[in-house]
Amino acid sequence: MQRIKYFLGLPIIVLITTINICCGQTYKIVYDETGLGKGHITFSGALFHQHKKDVPVFKIDLPDQKGLDIYDVQMQVSQSIQKTIETTLDIQNEFIYTFRKITVKRKDSWVFEIIPVRKTSSGIELITEFSIDFKTKPQQINGTRNGPLNTFESALASGDIYKIAVQKTGIHKLDFAFLETKLGIKTNQVNPKNIKIYGNGGGRLPENNSFFRHDDLVENAIFVSGENDGKFDEGDYILFYAEGADVWKFDTNKNQYHFDKNIYDDINYYFLKIDNGPGLRIIDQNEITQNPGITLNTFETLQRHESDIINLLGANPGTSGTGKEWYGELFKGQREIDFTSKFDFKDIDLTQQIAAKAVFAGRSSRSTSVTFVFGNQTFSAGMNGVNIGDNEASYASKALLDKKFLLSSNNPQVLVKYPSTSPESEGWLDYIELIFTKKLNLSAPQISFRNQISKDFEIAAFEFENYSNQLVWDITNPLRPQTVKITNNSIRFATNGNIKEFIVFTGLSGALEPISGVKIKNQNLHQHDKIDMLLVYHPDFETAVQEFKTHRNKHSGLNIVATTVEELYNEFSSGKVDPVAIRDMAKMLYNRNPDFNFLFLFGDGSYDYKGLMPNLKKENFVPVYETDNSLHPIDGFPADDFYGLLDENEGGDLFGGLDIAIGRLPVKSPSEADILVKKIIHYDTSPSTLGEWRMRTGYAADDEDSGTHIRDIDEIARNTANNFPLFNQQKVYFDAYPQVATAGDPRYPEATNALNNNAFAGQLTNTYLGHGGPQGWAQERVLTLKDIKGWTNYDKLFLMITATCSFGAYDDPKIVSPGEESILNAKGGAIALYSTTRSVYTNSNKQLTDAVHRILFQKTNGVSPTFGDVLKDGKNKNSSEFTIENSRKFTLLGDPSQQIALPKENIVITSINNKPLDENSDTLKAMTFIEISGEILDKNNIVIDNFNGTLFTTIYDKVNELRTLQNDTRSPLFPFDVYQNIIFKGKTSVVNGKFSYGFWVPKDINYNIGRGRISMYASDEVSRDAAGYSNAIRIGGSSTNGITDDLPPRVDVYLNDESFVSGGITNENPILLVKLEDDFGINVTGNAVGHDITSILNDNSSDAKILNDFFEAEKNNFKAGTVMFPLKELSPGKHTIRVKAWDIANNSAEKSTEFLVVNGEREFLERVLNYPNPFTTQTKFQFEHDLNNTNLDIFVYIYSISGKLVKTVEHSDYYSCNRVNDVRWNGKDDFEDKLARGVYLYKIKIHSKELNISRESKFEKLVIL
Repeated sequence: MQRIKYFLGLPIIVLITTINICCGQTYKIVYDETGLGKGHITFSGALFHQHKKDVPVFKIDLPDQKGLDIYDVQMQVSQSIQKTIETTLDIQNEFIYTFRKITVKRKDSWVFEIIPVRKTSSGIELITEFSIDFKTKPQQINGTRNGPLNTFESALASGDIYKIAVQKTGIHKLDFAFLETKLGIKTNQVNPKNIKIYGNGGGRLPENNSFFRHDDLVENAIFVSGENDGKFDEGDYILFYAEGADVWKFDTNKNQYHFDKNIYDDINYYFLKIDNGPGLRIIDQNEITQNPGITLNTFETLQRHESDIINLLGANPGTSGTGKEWYGELFKGQREIDFTSKFDFKDIDLTQQIAAKAVFAGRSSRSTSVTFVFGNQTFSAGMNGVNIGDNEASYASKALLDKKFLLSSNNPQVLVKYPSTSPESEGWLDYIELIFTKKLNLSAPQISFRNQISKDFEIAAFEFENYSNQLVWDITNPLRPQTVKITNNSIRFATNGNIKEFIVFTGLSGALEPISGVKIKNQNLHQHDKIDMLLVYHPDFETAVQEFKTHRNKHSGLNIVATTVEELYNEFSSGKVDPVAIRDMAKMLYNRNPDFNFLFLFGDGSYDYKGLMPNLKKENFVPVYETDNSLHPIDGFPADDFYGLLDENEGGDLFGGLDIAIGRLPVKSPSEADILVKKIIHYDTSPSTLGEWRMRTGYAADDEDSGTHIRDIDEIARNTANNFPLFNQQKVYFDAYPQVATAGDPRYPEATNALNNNAFAGQLTNTYLGHGGPQGWAQERVLTLKDIKGWTNYDKLFLMITATCSFGAYDDPKIVSPGEESILNAKGGAIALYSTTRSVYTNSNKQLTDAVHRILFQKTNGVSPTFGDVLKDGKNKNSSEFTIENSRKFTLLGDPSQQIALPKENIVITSINNKPLDENSDTLKAMTFIEISGEILDKNNIVIDNFNGTLFTTIYDKVNELRTLQNDTRSPLFPFDVYQNIIFKGKTSVVNGKFSYGFWVPKDINYNIGRGRISMYASDEVSRDAAGYSNAIRIGGSSTNGITDDLPPRVDVYLNDESFVSGGITNENPILLVKLEDDFGINVTGNAVGHDITSILNDNSSDAKILNDFFEAEKNNFKAGTVMFPLKELSPGKHTIRVKAWDIANNSAEKSTEFLVVNGEREFLERVLNYPNPFTTQTKFQFEHDLNNTNLDIFVYIYSISGKLVKTVEHSDYYSCNRVNDVRWNGKDDFEDKLARGVYLYKIKIHSKELNISRESKFEKLVIL
């Protein structure tokens, strides 16, 4: 209800909303692995707290208030229930709730969240009904961030531009020699009045969007000596004030100095520009004639010692490096370190207090303390102990020191002591910061000075000792310094209530020189507005980026601006490395174009921005945003989502709604970039990717945590089946397979085989919930890096969704994560991944994964969603203050603008045995012949009469209920449904949008009559495809007029292709190829024990492989088909394989073959011959090799008996198999003259440029007649 009240003439709307969260809702207690009495409370739609295990959160999304802001939110409990149970949940004595506004694409929504459980004296109290009251008021319109609006023309767009690097803060000089020698400027062609310097100072860019930052480069005021004659002579020079990468700032809110440590770059940059306009020059500050309220002869010196040496989590083998905090000196063998030499106490004023700050990290199983000694003052700070053996706990504890005190000596000793409390204890200094007062003694070439006491006076003055014609600049605004007049060894200035900062220097002789400089090209990223995608890349990947840009523009119609990281830094972070610059350019494009939607980060990123960690590769090609925490492996993580939070008041806290879709290709070399771009283009455009694999979705789950992962993934699968019944689900639940004991941990070899076989056959998606990490999936190592690298599904690339820990930790250069390997696989693997970068929580994983699956398969106006939009929208549906951190750990490795390969058109069945598909349709009975007809329809249900191609049909028997095996005592029995038994697989021609086919129903069906499933996929084998299904077909019973069939099927067995002959050679991973044929069809149902298509290797019947799922019928011929099955990691030597198959009447046949496995160390060819031999006018050379699936350059060298080379036959082609039999020779020499009759010798050599491998044969003989 609403109540409108009037106060002071303004309407205030009070909206009271009552939400019943449990009407009909039963709270369930699910006991965890640690035992009874530790309740797991959940309810429909529950989210779970990101820092408090299993604590449930109820979330309410309130509608947009149409120009009104919500405030004064109150919650009232109307009903609750008491439970007298014990719980280990980390909950409070009060109900905790939050309320926050979320903005997505400039549209506000409001989120109310509550933890509806609290502790009581007798147990817990659960809310079952509550209401929230809130008030509304007119919304304040916040403009853009504090700072200038984006320009459309960068300062770098015109003129001659030179990028200058500086390392220290102070007055810098550019003299004749530097311009001529370092920059290559011909000064005799330059009017010095047209020289300009641009730069935005040091420090990092602010992470919050609303904070001030300069838009483009700002012109700085400079001094140019000798410019009035219009020439730059040898004695002329430029002076300008430059800041280094690190800067000190004064925080007016906290009334204290703050050191802005630049963790991204040690160098700052300025830009010298020469064009036809006059440059900005330093002006004299207005002279102050009033008497000062205070005259100071002291200033505050700001000193800090900080050595960035190590990222503690990065140095630990069990965790990934992360965060923004780096540590320095190690305290282990040496427990006391003297830092006195790091500070300059000369001229210290002992009457004033010194402010000391320090941070130290200690790692010990016990509580420890660190001691800081400053002369006569000693302070200690304590640290809690940490769990040394837990890689998911805090690695170290932090000690903070913040003290003010007086010193008794002008040369105090600075010591840090960390005594040993246990053998494993160790510590690291972060920094020591000292701010104290010194006498203003002009004894150094440059001194910057300030004193915050001065801001309390309208007019103040500084008085110098040892003044000797030095110059003073006011650098309060470092981009617009002003000269200050010195009178009687002092300066006067108006404070305006602010701290003024100055620098005194000895002119040219005291100035610093930049460390380097280089001329750069003109650029203007600020000119762009109507952009769909921003692509940021490292210049090493230029060729691949341009290929991608051309493809995405042509294929998807996207307007893309592609920029190198350096170009982007130049305009948005004054040349310095800074991830925020990427966000700022994205925000500029977002502000200008509401349709701006994609950010594509083309290159790997690293937590080690500067390459500080020893023995690690420098892989910060396109930087990643890291959270602050560097001590906790769960709370610290990389987050590319930072770049997509583009509305005001969003930024470093990562809260808010994503406004754009973001993806990253974690490539580290031009070859990797080329591989991934070609995969993207192949997935989008290649006719070979059209196939029924697009109808298969995979679901895998770990067996741990009392079956939680299996329950969660099966709920997601069931929801998906209900929402999108088109797809055929394949479930690999580890506990549904036999667990095998090994010398190490137990294993699930059949589950591993199932995952690899599904990858080989192809899936549209592959989703996993469970434990994992840098080595793969599950404690039992069900999926490993070796498995991933062995995938060869290049025509059937899948989207991989892995809700497991650290599977996609792309920012850690000490490993190549399994997620990275999955997408970098040049022969297959994933086309993209939704994967986790660090440890995540099970409950929140399920929520995000479910949200993604509710979007992923949903077309909009017939258009498939993009990978980036799906993850963006899924995360926005899980934007919760209590849970947001978990979703931020999920990242998209892949192209955010790539659409998932959903079939485009629809397929319907029009009749079965010439009867419409309805309740009166014929039942598919065993041993009966069935005819099915149908059509390809567009989105308007009109037959597509120009659709011609192939239909793939799979007909399933009734759904099977399977059960897990309870391999572990804590794993509960869990039933789950799957369509598993296939009664027919066939291929049929589609002509003018219509099709018809027939087949015999096998004897081995489930005779109980029930609903089966028909799944259909069709393609025109060029670019269009279609899909359809029916779950209404009835299957069961048998025919009274059965067929008579006592003839077995025909079975032929090959390796790799049909040119194989028994005894031939293969590599270690050949493809088993089986050709099958029978007058009534092949049995692939799997319903009857022992009636499967099976293969047995080396007579090991205990390891028989069932091949039913790999059968594919011939087109328009239900009688014949092919099985292709991958054999993996065969040992070198001789092998036999035996295949057995059954027809639909249960007649069987089997056949075997022998083959020789040759590994990569065997560098010669086998079975070399030429046929015919002897010959007169034509012969063909034939041989076997182990370099299949590559282009081969083949050379046949023919010699006379005396050893003279008389002919070289050359041939090049792609070979998918191990046998070559198509190299022809006409018996003539290189001049096309017929060779004389007689005996000749020949040798064959082959070479693969792709593999960089060669093979060579022994000498053989041939005879010319």
